[in-house]
Parts: sequence; C-alpha cells; structure tokens
Amino acid sequence: MSSPQTGAGDPRRSLELLWREGGAKEGRPGPKPRFTLDQVVATAIALADRSGVTALNMRAVADELGTGPMTLYRYVPGKAELLDLMVDRATEPSPEDLATAGSTWREHLVLLAEGTWDGFAAHPWLLEVNQRRPVMGPGSLAGFDWALRAFEGLDIPGREQNLIITGVMSIVIGAARDHLIGDSSDTPPPTTESEWWAAQEPYLIRASEGGDYPRLAAVNTDENAWSFNGREAMRFTLDAFLDGVGRRWTLDR
Repeated sequence: MSSPQTGAGDPRRSLELLWREGGAKEGRPGPKPRFTLDQVVATAIALADRSGVTALNMRAVADELGTGPMTLYRYVPGKAELLDLMVDRATEPSPEDLATAGSTWREHLVLLAEGTWDGFAAHPWLLEVNQRRPVMGPGSLAGFDWALRAFEGLDIPGREQNLIITGVMSIVIGAARDHLIGDSSDTPPPTTESEWWAAQEPYLIRASEGGDYPRLAAVNTDENAWSFNGREAMRFTLDAFLDGVGRRWTLDR
C-alpha cells in the first residue's frame, strides 16, 4: 500500500481551507452546517492518533462525528485535502512554544529537535505521510519561522539557514521512523516487539560468537553497546551535527 501524501488533492481548495478562505459552503441547499472545519480536522487527527493514518477515510471520520460521509463534503472536498489540514494542524506550534527560545543558536535548534520529536511521539502517523509536497499553511509556516529564530543576529545566508534546519529535521525524522513508528495496522505482526527480539536473540548470539562477524563481536564486548533509546540516538547524532555547524560558521567563538 502506498503512503498517504500531502499535496495530493486540489491545491486551490487545500490552500483556501488552510488559510481559512473557504470552509463549509453556506450557500448550498440543505441544513446549516453542524460542525466547524476545526472540529472536523481535530476529529480526523484523533482518529489517526488512535488507529493510524491508514485508517483515515471520510466514512471513518464521519462515524466519529456521528454523521454521514456526505456531510463532510460540506467542509472538505475529500481525504487528500483533509490530510493537508491535519498535517498543518498537527505541526502547528502552540503559543507557549512560540514564546520559548533558546539563549543561543544551538540551544534553539535543540529545542526544535526535541519539540519535533515530541510531536512525532504524540502523532506517530505523521511519520507515515509522504510530505514530498510539503504543506505550506499557517501552522507549518509558524513553526518554520520560529525555527529560523536560531539565526537572528548571525551572518548566515538564508540558503544555509534552510540547509541547517533541513539537517536537523532529517536527523529527527530518521531516528523517529526507526524508533517511534508503530506496527502496521493493516497486517499487524502476530508477536509483540519484545517477543520478536526474544526470537532473534539466540541467532544474534551465535552470529556474534561464531567468528564470521568480528567487528560485531568486538562491539558486543561493551555491555552498554545497545543500551540507548530512540531519543538518545537522535540527540547523539544531533550533537555531532551541531558541533560541525558551530565549527563551519565559527558560531561558538
């Protein structure tokens, strides 16, 4: 099954809805709208949080709202446009987030990484969405504008500011996909994750001790070699990346 994708619907309608230039069509015949567009989006996000983005469809969202699928078309043209709205809302920083800033460029980028990780932990379905065509709505842009605050007062070209932020986000997304994304809801595995690792353990031990993988065996002599979680893996790579950023632009002098 292909991944859901942002930007897969009518761009004109998605942008109108993202920027609230259009919503439920008041002029259509029939009863007045029962819901707000915000309620529809929040309900869809809650559904995806609980069941994954593959469970998202107009009928499922309508069921959550206690209405029929056709009612939702008074608010959004279809699932593709709804997904654009969901991504923008789920990635929108809170007023408290926007009021927070690191005291240095590095601290600010660490806040960006940690906040993004927390966002994926709260909405792991975001990791399943192909965002090759990114949503450029008010929520997403507010978050990006806040991220650029790291470079205020620094002599770094705009292109390179974008590249640094892209690097930070790539590190977070890569680690989050390895550690936060859940099992497939379409064909869930018959075992738990711990049972899966328990089944592999004797094979890994034999492989490590058999002499065919000497570098793996050497790493395994460190009893703490595998004692890290996803957030720690993200922070290790992020810190190394930021060390390089600081040296390249002499930001720490």
